[in-house]
Amino acid sequence: MEWYLPITILPAVCLLIMSTTSQMMGLSTEVGNLVSQNCTPFQHEISAMKIRQLRRLTISTALLYSSAALFVLSGLVSAAFNGGVLSKSAQYVLIIGVLMFLAALFFLIFYGFRTITIRRLQHRNNQQQYNQ
Repeated sequence: MEWYLPITILPAVCLLIMSTTSQMMGLSTEVGNLVSQNCTPFQHEISAMKIRQLRRLTISTALLYSSAALFVLSGLVSAAFNGGVLSKSAQYVLIIGVLMFLAALFFLIFYGFRTITIRRLQHRNNQQQYNQ
């Protein structure tokens, strides 16, 4: 394995980190606004769902940070010990980083589907209030 291969993946991981962090900040602000005032039971349920969404984003961000660190470590070990006994371990570190990256993507996909569910609930509640 060439030493620069894992490092070439870093820009994509960093863009995902930036995007996920931006979503976390927006969601955290939204949750803060919901819980800072007296809520209806529906708003309380929505805020609980959004807090779970925030947890998913936090887990995915931690996995993305960890995978980025493992990609860098893999590249450094591969470059420093080219052909040595530790160069094989660089491949294992890279595989673990890829698995963490895939797990983060799974959490982000699940986050996306749950976001649609929350918005659908909010939409239905608004329609019911309007029709009353």
